[in-house]
Amino acid sequence: MKKLIIYMLIISNQSIGQDINKGEKIMDHIYNKFINTESGSCIEFTYSFKNEAYEMKNPIYGKLSLFSNNRFHLEFNTEENKMIQIYNGENLKTILIAEEEIQIDNMEKANGLVIQSVFSNYKSDFNANIIGEEEDNTIIQLRPKEQYNHSVFNDCIEKLELPHCLKLPNQCKIGIRPDKKEQLNDCLYQNNGYKETNILEVQVIINTINLELQSIKQTNRYNGEVMIDINDIKKANSDILNIEGIYDNFEIIDLR
Repeated sequence: MKKLIIYMLIISNQSIGQDINKGEKIMDHIYNKFINTESGSCIEFTYSFKNEAYEMKNPIYGKLSLFSNNRFHLEFNTEENKMIQIYNGENLKTILIAEEEIQIDNMEKANGLVIQSVFSNYKSDFNANIIGEEEDNTIIQLRPKEQYNHSVFNDCIEKLELPHCLKLPNQCKIGIRPDKKEQLNDCLYQNNGYKETNILEVQVIINTINLELQSIKQTNRYNGEVMIDINDIKKANSDILNIEGIYDNFEIIDLR
C-alpha cells in the first residue's frame, strides 16, 4: 500500500508538472487581479537576499504599487535609507531621500524588482509550469525562455539559407526540419547567439483557495536567492506616480 501511495504521488506530480497552460492561466488571473484594474494594486512585502558570501540579517520592508502599461511605484525602507522608484510610462525616477537626489533613466536599462519584473514579463520571458501543490498552495515555476542575440541569429539564418521570414524581430511562424533546427542551434552556440540571463528560475506560490499571491522566490546564478513574502494587498492610487512639487529641492541627475 505504501509503495502504491508513493507511486500515485509521483504520477500526480508528473501530470502537474506537464500542465504548463494551467500554470499560465493562474498567472493570468493574478495579473488581471493586480494590474488590469481601474486603481491598480498596492503590495506590501518583505524582501530578503542571500548567496554563498552574504545573507541579509533583517528583511527589508517595501511597498509596490502596480498599474497598467507596466507603470509602478516602489518604496523601500532600509535601516540606512529610504528609496523610492517610479516608472510613469515615460522614464524611470529613482529618488534617494537621504542624498536628496533624483536619478532619471530609461526603463530598458533598469532591472526591476522581482514582483514587477515577473508580472510584466511572465508571458514574454518565461515558461510557466505548475511543479507542485502543498496543502492550500500551488507552486508555479517560471523558467526563462532562451533569448537570442538578434544579429547573430539573423546571420545564422543567412548562413544556413533558411527562409528570411524567420529573422528577428518580426519572425514568422513556420516549422523548421529537425536537422535544420539542430544546425541552427549549433550555429548559435558557436557564435554566442544566446543571451545569458542571471535568472535560473522563479517560483511563485499562490493560495489555491482564494488565488492570492503568497510569495515569490527568485534563484540566480552563483547561488543568489531573492525571497519576497507578501504581507498585504490592497487598492492603489495612481496619484503617487506624480511627484511634481514634492521634491523640488532635490538634485536632478539625468542618466539617459
